[in-house]
This record gives sequence, C-alpha cells and structure tokens, in this order.
Amino acid sequence: MDAKKLNKTYKYYTELFTQDPELLKIYNTVTFENLFNPEFLQAHSKWTSQDDILWRSGFGIMNLMEIENVDMDKWNEYVRANTDEVESWYDFGKLALIEWMKAKLEENKKSKN
Repeated sequence: MDAKKLNKTYKYYTELFTQDPELLKIYNTVTFENLFNPEFLQAHSKWTSQDDILWRSGFGIMNLMEIENVDMDKWNEYVRANTDEVESWYDFGKLALIEWMKAKLEENKKSKN
C-alpha cells in the first residue's frame, strides 16, 4: 500500500474509533500481540511471529518495546527488506492497526446482529 493511501486509511479508521466511546475503549486495549499476530505477520511480511522479527533482526533486542533503542534507519531498512507493502516500522504499525481495527469493527457488527 502506498504511503498516501496508508495514511488516508489509517486516519479514517482512527477517527472512527476515537469518535465512538465504545470503540475508543476497545482501541485503548490494543497490544503488540493483537497487532503483530502470526496471521498478520504471515500475510504482510516474511516473518512468522514477534520472536521471528526480533531473532532475525540481529539487533539483540528481547521485545518490541525495545525497538525505540535501536538505530531507526537500520531498523527501517530491516523492515523494508522483510515487507513488501511499507517503507518503515511506523508504517508497518499503521498497517497492523488498520487490520486490527477492521477486524474489531467486524466483530462489533456481528455482536450487534
């Protein structure tokens, strides 16, 4: 997904969630495990799990929270080499959040029917 479309889609879904009190509560519970689950990773990258992201990176970090401690230019190169849809870790996170929000909206819709 090109950056312009990604940003537009991200903005659309985040506005949906932040303007609805019920959806905002759900949004505030999202975790790395929710976003970077094996299904998402296998569909959008060469990775199979969060551990795979960390282990193959060679940066010596133990969890995704530690990414902020690495050289972001090098981390983004690693992301580009392992994904086809985005250019940076930040955009990969946006893509994951979009997918998560779409799934939550579908779950919410089904629960109301």
